[in-house]
Amino acid sequence: MKIFTLFKKDVSKQFIKFCLIGLESTILNYGLFLVLYSFFGVNYLIAGGTGFVFGTVFGYIFNKIYSFQSRRKDLIAFPMYLIVYSFSLVFTLISLKILVDFLGINPLISNLITISITTMMNFFGTKILVFKNKKW
Repeated sequence: MKIFTLFKKDVSKQFIKFCLIGLESTILNYGLFLVLYSFFGVNYLIAGGTGFVFGTVFGYIFNKIYSFQSRRKDLIAFPMYLIVYSFSLVFTLISLKILVDFLGINPLISNLITISITTMMNFFGTKILVFKNKKW
């Protein structure tokens, strides 16, 4: 029973840290998009792509340091991070299409459902595949 409690406590802490970094990454992503698009007149696709890249790099760095305390130094971690998040993006788009167009669920609700699933996918994908953090 003590092991189960330890598992829940450690994973819960990591998950909360992961969510906080995700929130900050999203704010950075959208903030940069907003500034580039609204104040500097940069094309929305370029502004969106720039925001996404900066948010993703920020998320990688701070999840590595803060959420998972990873000491991994090989060159495969960042590409694996991009793969995890690319898979998540594809899953999101397919899920939204199914939930909205085929099941008739409101897009606002569908997006919340999808975000809750992809947050868990990204957490475990990042924890296990990217940072090899198997400490439970």
